[in-house]
Amino acid sequence: MRILVALAFVVALPATSQGQGSKPNYERDLITREEIRERVPAARDALQVIQQLRPHFLRERTTGSMAAGSQREPVQVYIDGVLSATRTAALREVRAELIIEIKYLSSTDATSRYGTGHMNGAILVATGK
Repeated sequence: MRILVALAFVVALPATSQGQGSKPNYERDLITREEIRERVPAARDALQVIQQLRPHFLRERTTGSMAAGSQREPVQVYIDGVLSATRTAALREVRAELIIEIKYLSSTDATSRYGTGHMNGAILVATGK
């Protein structure tokens, strides 16, 4: 009986909505143009945007074993669908006001989409060019 009463109470609760004073719910692996304008309007380039809003996009993991020697694998960067040879340095070349969205793909998703060589995932930058 108590379970039914508790269940009825939970079902009767109104769905929470964003009211005044509540924080917007931003996606962990996506930065939108609107979020950039709201939260970092003074950012000059894509690298600054990422560093301020989602620094985990830039995290490097070490690959290999301790015995064989490990190496750092940088995250791959795609700007408007094109792989950048300069990786994160290319993010400095993308002006913040041109960004439509920046998306992070996990290593698994990036490898499925683009093939091997994405141990740290991929950053996809879409611009309005």
